[in-house]
Amino acid sequence: MKSFKSIGMVLILLLVSAFLFAGGKAETEKAESAEKITLTMLEYQDVTDESEVGTWKVLLETFYEENPNVELKIDTLFDEAYHNKLQAMLVADQLPDIMFLWPGKRTGQITSSGKIKDLRPWLKGYENDFADIAIAPQGPNGEIWELPEQVTATHVMYTNERLLNELGLTYPKTLDELIGQGKKIRDAGYIPIAMDNGGGWQMQSCLLSALVERTGGMDWLERAMIGKAKFTDPEFVNSLEVIDVLAKNQMFSPGINQAQYGQALTDFVNEKAVYFIDGGWRVTSLVSELAEEQKSYVKLNVFPEVPNTRGQRGSTAAVAGTGYGMHAKLEGAKAEAAWKWIWHYSGPVGSKIRQAEGAVPAYNLEVPADTDILVKRLTEFTSNVPAGYVLDAKLSQEGMGVLQPALQEMIFGNKTPQQVAQEYENWVAKNEPTRK
Repeated sequence: MKSFKSIGMVLILLLVSAFLFAGGKAETEKAESAEKITLTMLEYQDVTDESEVGTWKVLLETFYEENPNVELKIDTLFDEAYHNKLQAMLVADQLPDIMFLWPGKRTGQITSSGKIKDLRPWLKGYENDFADIAIAPQGPNGEIWELPEQVTATHVMYTNERLLNELGLTYPKTLDELIGQGKKIRDAGYIPIAMDNGGGWQMQSCLLSALVERTGGMDWLERAMIGKAKFTDPEFVNSLEVIDVLAKNQMFSPGINQAQYGQALTDFVNEKAVYFIDGGWRVTSLVSELAEEQKSYVKLNVFPEVPNTRGQRGSTAAVAGTGYGMHAKLEGAKAEAAWKWIWHYSGPVGSKIRQAEGAVPAYNLEVPADTDILVKRLTEFTSNVPAGYVLDAKLSQEGMGVLQPALQEMIFGNKTPQQVAQEYENWVAKNEPTRK
């Protein structure tokens, strides 16, 4: 009797095991048969920046762990090559499913094409999780075309305090004081201000935009956009004159207009330059490239006081950051999969990953106590420094194709500030949509 019971128990256990195995197998087969979704993506990334590439790999790995049925077919480009391809894809009606976008005019031709989906339906209920500027309207009817990864200060004057002390200098309060430091810095074998302007956008976005806020103010720029003021006004000419006097006094990196993006960063990291002007996003690279000792004496400042200030004193230029958007054609499962990537990147998961690498996310996060000192300084900078507009976020990118080369010519000494202002005003008056 006991043996029969044992045999019976064995049979029951075998049946249960078989049932569980069959159920488990069915669930596995169900998971394996889940719809595979493939999305094309045009990614904006500097593949020579090891820290950026490393962060990107972590973002991708964590996304695939959470979404194993989604495949991203990624094409990666950087700087003008990216924008040229994106515009060519628009003309050919071959935009990718997911693409990296700017909140303003930089990719305005794309976001105003009617081929980018409004993200507000997915964002509903999460608006308070982001900095206010991050979810400001990007379209004429309040649309949000891309979910910003961070709030971006496009102008920071990074300062090597150790070199200043070595030279017996302190951070200058005025433009004249800064110019006065130039000879001593050069005689010691250093670059006064490291900048690279081979792409043309750097001088416009990382310095001129901040100077326009100083000499003109946001109200003046808003009036210039609609024709109630002109770019030949003193407010704009005065901002150009600051750059002109810096160039004439050899304050910038030698060969600034030929230097490709990244050279100035390298010079600053290697302590060949006292000052370095770039955007707040460069903190990510500095976190990984600077030694801990160097970080202790690298400070984040704004450009000194300039003559004829009419706007906010001590201001930078800032804009809601870049982020990903999706093609308007996407529907159903594909649209949901695209949103999963957008939310993964700019939502809590991606924001924590990027925060650990030096970013200041647009998503509201506490700053951990063990956060890198440069990230803490950038967080304080963006929280406390007043900001004006970034020119290429408010005005057409085609017009930047006039202004930026003219700025390069002025730095070469081939054009005056007045000539640059006149050329740009001529283009704006004839072509800028806000003037019509």
